[in-house]
Amino acid sequence: MALEAIFRTGKNAGMLLAGTMTRMIASFVFVVYCADQLGVEGFGQYTIAVHYFELFLSLTATAVGILLTRDMSRWPRHSYQLMTSAIVLVMLMSVLSIVTMSTMGFLSGYSAETCQALMIASLALVPASACAVFEAVFVARERAEFVTIGVAIESLLKIGLSIALLAAGYGLLALMWVVLCVRLALMFAYLLGLARIGSLGWKYHHRRSLRFVNCWRMFAAENWMATIYTNLDVLVLSWFSGEVAVGIYNAAWKIVRLGAVVARAYTTAVFPVMSRLHAESVESFNRLYRHTIRVMFALALPAIAVISIVPDRMVGLLFNEEYAAAAPVLQVLAWVLLIDFLNPFLSYTLFAQGQQNKSMRVAGISLLVNSVATYALVLKFGAVGAAIGTVIGGFVAMSCYLLYAMPKSEVLTTVGLGLRVAVAALGMGIVVYTIRDSAWIKLLPVGALVYTPLLFVVGAIRIADLRFFQTIFLARASS
Repeated sequence: MALEAIFRTGKNAGMLLAGTMTRMIASFVFVVYCADQLGVEGFGQYTIAVHYFELFLSLTATAVGILLTRDMSRWPRHSYQLMTSAIVLVMLMSVLSIVTMSTMGFLSGYSAETCQALMIASLALVPASACAVFEAVFVARERAEFVTIGVAIESLLKIGLSIALLAAGYGLLALMWVVLCVRLALMFAYLLGLARIGSLGWKYHHRRSLRFVNCWRMFAAENWMATIYTNLDVLVLSWFSGEVAVGIYNAAWKIVRLGAVVARAYTTAVFPVMSRLHAESVESFNRLYRHTIRVMFALALPAIAVISIVPDRMVGLLFNEEYAAAAPVLQVLAWVLLIDFLNPFLSYTLFAQGQQNKSMRVAGISLLVNSVATYALVLKFGAVGAAIGTVIGGFVAMSCYLLYAMPKSEVLTTVGLGLRVAVAALGMGIVVYTIRDSAWIKLLPVGALVYTPLLFVVGAIRIADLRFFQTIFLARASS
């Protein structure tokens, strides 16, 4: 059963990774073009509108999606009832979110154009939250290829239409209408996909819906605190430093977010399998998360080292001179890579163990720390202060997750492993620093050639780890 679960995880993770990478890469290309076309202030306005949309979408649908994935994996016979309960819940939440989001825009003192953009974006919450539910169904059914196709369609439509409108001289509001129309198209595409695999059906069961809502409350409390925590930086920065500061901050943030694509896709795909493995084999469950954490350390730390050494070159490579102030922000935000790799995975580990109450405590602690730190630091340091507050809150959350998700002996082992990887990354960083002015085509391969053997020398990566992930990819290729 454990080997079969690994096979399924590899296939599901691969499909989700392909879809997520399509969305992230396409979005990143568009963001670079958008930043150049709109300028710092206009890009800041666009960032605020999209940020509020993503914030309220997460508050509306993310917890529902996680719970639906878990319950459909456990009780596939009740799929129609569970999906119906989820849809009813997210529709009600969407209506409340539309009102709240529009009201917050007016009360926050933004420009008139930004407030109008927020109103249009809020309407997209209805189809977007429905899409989140349908994606959870696909993941639970282990048919993530439909998510990949849907994401590809959404990305191509959104990027293509947005670039065409910007090239034609349209601005912020036109981009928000694109968001709404594309989400509607994606919703209908997912409905066709569900019908094709025989998973489209509606069956309302009052008692089961109440049970679903009762379980959702715990998931939602944790998710809401975690979501507000992760979005607090842009919110506070927009309130106290304005739209230009948000544009600078988001330029650095977009570079960092690309690095978390692999971890996010793997975490989403592995969650249904983790839920089953914990009930069937604790040993297999522990083996799965040990290997994953080891590889996440190995991927995140060298990227942090490179970004910390050449932040100005990375910003200059992608953005024009208006965004030069994003370099010191990027240097701080580089550490978010490690946070984005580990924290969502450790949170899902607690969910799979049925200990979402502990994840909620972590979210509460990190939200409190991040709120105080970000507020104080933004007032003094602006965009750099927002970055420092984000990193502080993230590491506090990581420490709590490690203590809750694994035994104390495992925590010490994990910290020791992280230190070994850090030694290898430091060695690579020293070499990269000496050639930091070299061309990228030389800089990156030299860093990789130094880092790879150092991992084995310090014992951070073992042959067993390579065999484990080779098994996953071979399984995916043969399926």
